[in-house]
Amino acid sequence: MVKKKLMPVVLLCYLLIGLNACGYILVGTLAAGAGAGTYFFVKGNLKRDYEAPVERMWEATLQAVEELRLATESKRHDAFGGEIKGVMANGESFQIELKRLSNNWTELGIRIGIFGDRTRSEAIHDKILSKL
Repeated sequence: MVKKKLMPVVLLCYLLIGLNACGYILVGTLAAGAGAGTYFFVKGNLKRDYEAPVERMWEATLQAVEELRLATESKRHDAFGGEIKGVMANGESFQIELKRLSNNWTELGIRIGIFGDRTRSEAIHDKILSKL
């Protein structure tokens, strides 16, 4: 009796897990096919791939952060990427991460606050792009 009542619940769980996996595959496929110049807002982090070496992206990012008057708390970088952390005027934290994809491609992600702010992240991306 218990087995018959439990079976629909188990099947529903399998169905939900399967649908969730399909969603990740679909998002991954869309991301791979979209190419450069497209933003991806994933878990509050707005990412974009740029056709520029990581060193050039680092310099453009520093210039943009300075022009936007964002208060930085830490900066670190090497040949494979970098990270800038700080606080905005409204007290929200921000984090900018650079990741070397190849000699001439860099992924740049921006997260503002706990949940992310797509609009302000796009504005920072735009400012960085203007510095390239």
